[in-house]
Amino acid sequence: MKKSARITVWVLALIFGLALFAAHGRVEAESAQSLLKEKISEVIDVLDSPDLSEADKTGRIEDIVDPVFDYELMARLSLGRRHWTGLSAEQQETFTRRFVARLKDSYFDKISMYSGDADAAFEYQPVKEQNNKVHVPVAVRAGDETVDMVYKFYSAGGDWKVYDVEINGVSIIRSYRSQFDQILADGTAEDLLEAVKEIQAPGENS
Repeated sequence: MKKSARITVWVLALIFGLALFAAHGRVEAESAQSLLKEKISEVIDVLDSPDLSEADKTGRIEDIVDPVFDYELMARLSLGRRHWTGLSAEQQETFTRRFVARLKDSYFDKISMYSGDADAAFEYQPVKEQNNKVHVPVAVRAGDETVDMVYKFYSAGGDWKVYDVEINGVSIIRSYRSQFDQILADGTAEDLLEAVKEIQAPGENS
């Protein structure tokens, strides 16, 4: 895959991060897709702004994406109910803080390498309502390469939130959970709190 296409994909992955919600009609479900389009467009506009420093871009993108997903809920899901409830309140707070910091570091490192790609295109596919959730598939195309993504939404107080993203069939939440399960299989909560600083995002070595 071309470098610019890869960076674009990971920039989009950062944008979105649970809970179930009451069933919505088709119009409401499709509004999740509209939100996704809007946020992707806003992020790309920032990344393509030649007059902004990298620090300014990071700040503006955070302003765009932070309201869209629930970092704390994403952290809990990535750890899983059994492991989460095994932590003290203080450990839960520390885990969440470090998880979010690591997540942002990973993706903003990739943002810093983004240089734009005029050939990149986003193909939005019909939304799917599955088990009281809304999934919005989108294919990111650049040259001969295609990356298939699925953004998974839930409704919170009338607003749409994204709780997980699949990239070529790999769930961010499941990928993190697999790493945490391995750490806790033989390690302690303190081992987890240290290791979370270095966890790898799906495809980070790509």
